[in-house]
Parts: sequence; C-alpha cells; structure tokens
Amino acid sequence: MDLDDFLFLLRGVPATLSISFLSFLIGFVIGFIIAIIKEQNIFGLKYVAEGYEKFLRGVPVLVIMLLFHFGFGGFIPIFKDPFTSATLALGLRSGAFQSQIFLGAINSVGRQQMMAALSVGLNRWQAFRHVILPQALIVALPGLGSEMALLIKDSSYSFILGVLDLTKHADILRRATRSFLFPYLAAAILYILITFPIANYLDKLGSKLKNKYGLR
Repeated sequence: MDLDDFLFLLRGVPATLSISFLSFLIGFVIGFIIAIIKEQNIFGLKYVAEGYEKFLRGVPVLVIMLLFHFGFGGFIPIFKDPFTSATLALGLRSGAFQSQIFLGAINSVGRQQMMAALSVGLNRWQAFRHVILPQALIVALPGLGSEMALLIKDSSYSFILGVLDLTKHADILRRATRSFLFPYLAAAILYILITFPIANYLDKLGSKLKNKYGLR
C-alpha cells in the first residue's frame, strides 16, 4: 500500500464525517425534545416518546438504512439518495439514544436544585430551563462524546447503499490492489484516529466543566 493508495483512502473521510456530524445534529434535536417531553410530559406525549425510543433502539441501524433507501426510496424521492437515507437513519436512531443521555443527565442534577429554584420564586418550567437544563447539558457531554464516536463507526454501514465513505474507499482499494488486509487495516486505524480525539475531548470538557461548577 503506497502513498497514492493512502490518499485515495483519505478521500472517503469527508463523507464519513459529513454523515456522522449531520446525523449527530439530527439526533441531538430529537433526543433533546424527547427528553424534555418525558421529563415534563408535555401534551401527554410521554408514551409516544417511549415508543419511539424502544422502536429505534431495538432495530439495527443497517435495517433502517435499507428500509429507507430500498423501501421508502421507491415512492419518496428524498430516500433515493444514499447519503440522505444513511444520514436520516443514523440521526433518527441516534435521537433515541441521545434522549436517554439527556434524560439521565437531567435526573442526575437532583431534586434539591429544583426545590431550591422553586423556593426563590421560579415556576417549574423556569426552574427547569434556567437551573436544571444548563447543568444537565454539561453532565451529558461525556455521553454525547461516546454517541458521536458510535455514529462515526456506524456510518460505515452506509457503504452498502453506495455512499463513497471511508469504508467504501477501502473496499474499492481492496478490489483494485487485491489486498485483503492493508486497505481495511488502514481504514480501521483512521476510524480510531477520528473517533478517539472527539470522545476524549468531550469527556475531558465535561469533567472540567463539572469541576468548575461543582457538579457530580
């Protein structure tokens, strides 16, 4: 495996990162909304949110990708694009997992702080918004880092749909060079080099902020 082969492999990194970060943002929004719905039982939608979580967490993300692209893609134009199908599948699944991260972080802040906020004249929503939520977001950072790393790794499934990501480039390189070891080994190393710094940074940032604000 020479320099040109390695550079060819790197050409798949932008697609991998694009799918991962976009799906993370989708999951962040969905997970945040679901966590608030479950915590506050907004409009009585708690059971709908729980059903969403159980369904999306119970179905393999590859099955969701295939369902979107080859199933829904037959009559919904947006799903004909492999990149879109992969991103939405990962984002919707990530939303189910991120909701658990947010909810756990909210619950970890403690009822004492809610009671303290209520005692100074805030209503429950104001206390949640101004006291509980900012602390919960800090507590959630390590979990969000792990989820981001998981999304980067799971984005590799998108190559089955034809997305030219890192794994797809490794597979093309394997066929071109007839090497069954080095393309995939190099791809594995690149995935580690991408995921570890992100997860490590958010973990350290979360610990730093928790120490700064006296959170546990």
